[in-house]
Amino acid sequence: RRRRRAGKMVVTSTRFRSGFECGRRGGSCASSSGTRARAPNRERPSPCAGRRAPPCPRALPVVATSPEEAYQVSTSALVTLSTFEQVLGKVGFGSLFATTGLYWSKAAFGKLKGHGTLEKSTMASANFALLVLLVLRWVDAGHFPLSNMYESLLFLSWGISSVHFYLAYKIPQSGVAGTLTSPTALGVLAFATLILPPELQRATALVPALKSNWLFMHVSVMMMSYATLLVGSLMSFGFLVIDLLAGEGASLPALGAAEAAAAPEAELAEPEKADEEDSYGGKRDLLETCDDLAYRSIGLGFAFLTIGIISGAVWANEAWGSYWSWDPKETWALITWLFYAVYLHGRIYKDWSPKKTAAVSASGFVIVWICYVGVNLFGVGLHSYGFFSK
Repeated sequence: RRRRRAGKMVVTSTRFRSGFECGRRGGSCASSSGTRARAPNRERPSPCAGRRAPPCPRALPVVATSPEEAYQVSTSALVTLSTFEQVLGKVGFGSLFATTGLYWSKAAFGKLKGHGTLEKSTMASANFALLVLLVLRWVDAGHFPLSNMYESLLFLSWGISSVHFYLAYKIPQSGVAGTLTSPTALGVLAFATLILPPELQRATALVPALKSNWLFMHVSVMMMSYATLLVGSLMSFGFLVIDLLAGEGASLPALGAAEAAAAPEAELAEPEKADEEDSYGGKRDLLETCDDLAYRSIGLGFAFLTIGIISGAVWANEAWGSYWSWDPKETWALITWLFYAVYLHGRIYKDWSPKKTAAVSASGFVIVWICYVGVNLFGVGLHSYGFFSK
């Protein structure tokens, strides 16, 4: 009875067990001898047997498991970031365009008494949009966004708009600064976004020479010096234009250091000069404003340029082993520094006429652009990287 039961169990088990398991036990599942056949061990039923299938889990986010999928995910993220950068660039361009139109319309009607709320708002929106754009490129590239010409032009446009607020704070009673700063920032931004090809607008990796903490200190200060010096030169150019249109009667007298300090008292002592100024339709006030704006801008830019040259010399010693190597960029930076030093010396210590100092300052506009861009166009020297590819 037990043997039949065991045989039945063997037959029942071999009906479901694989031949591999039966062969592993000796080639036959049933014992041929007369001894008691030992029943094989039954497999424990699965705990999930007889149960309903669990519901499908929620869809998980796509995870890149291959290089191709990782490249697709990164490309889509870059496309989204690039689209946002384009939107910010258009916002900055539109705000600067509106600011230029507002200031020029007020200048056409002779209403440049102060900075209006609308002009301040549009310029502030442009400044903020450019700042966010630079921060996004900083986060995307992993380094300070001054590695190519596109990023440097964005920073220059932002710097010019920042200088506008500095001048508006120093001289709030006149909106002359806005008539020149807003179109300059607009032109720089338009060249960066509309003229430069797309391959020069992409964020690139830094060359080994630029992988230093001095990048933020040196390059940012130099770019701010360019922005302030350009604005000061434009103010001097505006001085020359107004002086040419107004005639000789509206020209400002030469003022030395002592005479400039005593000018307010002299104006109070001679009230008859007010009638003379009114006869020229307020042209003398515009000349004085342009001369003051140029002097303040160039004074600030000269300080930035001095700090930038010193920090660049320290960085050059760490990177190349010498403080000064007469590289074309270094040479033109020194020429720019000497040029504006002559302007400040003649403006403060010499009895140069405002027209003469304005002529010197206006000429510096070309020198700054040669130092900033012109040297890099030739592709020579230690500073030839980062702007144009050969």
